[in-house]
Amino acid sequence: MHPSLKRFLDQLCGEFSNQQQALDNPPFFAHIFIRYRPIEHLQPGSILIEQSYAINPKSPYRLRVIKAEKLESGIIKLWNHKFREPQHFASATFDRTRRQEISEKDLICLDQCHYQVTAKEDGYHGELEEGCRCIVHRDGRDTLLVSSFHLQEEALSTLDRGYDIETSERRWGAIAGEYRFKKSACWRADWH
Repeated sequence: MHPSLKRFLDQLCGEFSNQQQALDNPPFFAHIFIRYRPIEHLQPGSILIEQSYAINPKSPYRLRVIKAEKLESGIIKLWNHKFREPQHFASATFDRTRRQEISEKDLICLDQCHYQVTAKEDGYHGELEEGCRCIVHRDGRDTLLVSSFHLQEEALSTLDRGYDIETSERRWGAIAGEYRFKKSACWRADWH
């Protein structure tokens, strides 16, 4: 594995919480956990992602696998995958045995939903690939996802919003700006 890709993954892998932001502004920010857990038996750079509300941390509302790859351009590409049977792997970030059951046949690649990550002086900046049309079905309708993140040391900020495909009206997502997370646990992988 390329050293710069390993640095990014080492910084990303762990548990993040926006507890302080949720306490400071509860009308606009729910308390959320995001967990990035290495899946070492799959392709190097494979990460299990779970997002859950703090009130029910073992019932994720989003469950994905990303596969990170360093491109010749220097950009890191994150290939986004969903599970065929997500309920079987819910809370696998807490359960090593369940994580080890994850195989390639359990994953479906989400075309048009891949991220590009660029290293800059102030950390890593990621966003959906230019030209992507990542469709998210939510509240009974299809929406177009606009998503970005910034990873810096022990801090992660994210901004996810869904827009009506026909009218471009915002349908869901952060109203008061980025979610701001702090790292509360670190899970490094032994990738080669």
